[in-house]
Amino acid sequence: MIKKASLTQVINQSIKIRGIPVREASACVEAIFNTIAEALSRGERIELRGFGSFSVKEVKARKSPIALNGNDVVPAHGRIIFKPYDKLRRAVWNNIKL
Repeated sequence: MIKKASLTQVINQSIKIRGIPVREASACVEAIFNTIAEALSRGERIELRGFGSFSVKEVKARKSPIALNGNDVVPAHGRIIFKPYDKLRRAVWNNIKL
């Protein structure tokens, strides 16, 4: 499993030649995640060329098959959808490095 801290370290190692400190790499990762989260909360679609796209699909309210806390209705909400681009999909299927 790769966590946010691990991702920050990988980014820092890959751009270490340019002299960017870990703190700045961490701030960049945090800014990217926050930007994606804010855009999705506004219902916007995000395309990261060569990686994939994120979008929000509206899900209608429905009756719950399991009544939790006496509530038998699941309210309408948004569901995050990720669609990988072909390059990423092929890399995962064929277990190859991008």
